[in-house]
Amino acid sequence: MAVVLDALTHPPGDRAELVHDVIARSGARRRVELRAPPEAVDVRAEAWEVGATRVLRTTGTPMTLARTARDVRADAPELVAIALVPGGCRYAARGAEREVGRDAVVIVDFTTPYTFAHTGTRTSSFVTHFSRADLGLDVDDVRAAIPRLHASDLLPLVRGHLVAMSGAMDAATASPAVAADLGRATIDLTRALVASAAGGARARDVRHETLRARVVAHVRAHLREHDLTPARIAAEHHVSLRTLYNAWGDRDGRLTDWIVRERLEHVRRELAVRAPGTSTFAVARRWGFVNAAHFSRRFRDAYGVTPTEWVALVTRG
Repeated sequence: MAVVLDALTHPPGDRAELVHDVIARSGARRRVELRAPPEAVDVRAEAWEVGATRVLRTTGTPMTLARTARDVRADAPELVAIALVPGGCRYAARGAEREVGRDAVVIVDFTTPYTFAHTGTRTSSFVTHFSRADLGLDVDDVRAAIPRLHASDLLPLVRGHLVAMSGAMDAATASPAVAADLGRATIDLTRALVASAAGGARARDVRHETLRARVVAHVRAHLREHDLTPARIAAEHHVSLRTLYNAWGDRDGRLTDWIVRERLEHVRRELAVRAPGTSTFAVARRWGFVNAAHFSRRFRDAYGVTPTEWVALVTRG
């Protein structure tokens, strides 16, 4: 964690400008109104790099953020953000305004003017920023989804992910590999949430996007289990194998191959820090491999060296 601002350590006359600078550094020009006199401003801001995402948490004095049409014309980064607001907020964009209660989730499109206001006398925000290219959806899909998030069946899943993520940031970012996985999972879930809420031309893809996001989260949670097969995954999601394969598509190759790649990457990382005397296959077994020859062959196919050669390379530094 990096504490990027603790307003109480600065003179009251400087605090509003410092808060504005922190918000601006998160990726886009915004106008900040702090709903407290200068001497009472006590905003604390923390920032993390989480794989391909940037996360900013602010706590303390409630504020209103506004991005005007003029701001958009002057500065329109290809960024999207998903925000968790534990104390609730009012959010206006695309001609619609909603007040959302506890653990509000909102999507922010920085190419669109908007107004965001905390409700209550003290509050916090947990905001994850990433590029629209990584999201993999058109800006029209994002804009269409913004006023419709509350109607998405996927919203509780995404909210739960963000709540859990916000409570585990220091542990999750202690390892760059874990942080990268967490960033990807957050983008995947946001993609599915946007697709499920957008409707219109995306309606026919909603069920597959939603199912795919659930499968990714399910596989990563059960990756160590030897019997994690497409048939079991389909059964646990109450769909046929055909539906599962159609939802998975070809974005990451075959589902079975993706599971193997995910396992291999965890094994590769763990081998670099394994305890002395632990065999390479003992590590592989912890990540769901059951056959030593198959594991060794897939490892060499993926990384160009055998597991033993990889251990020797990292041991030599």
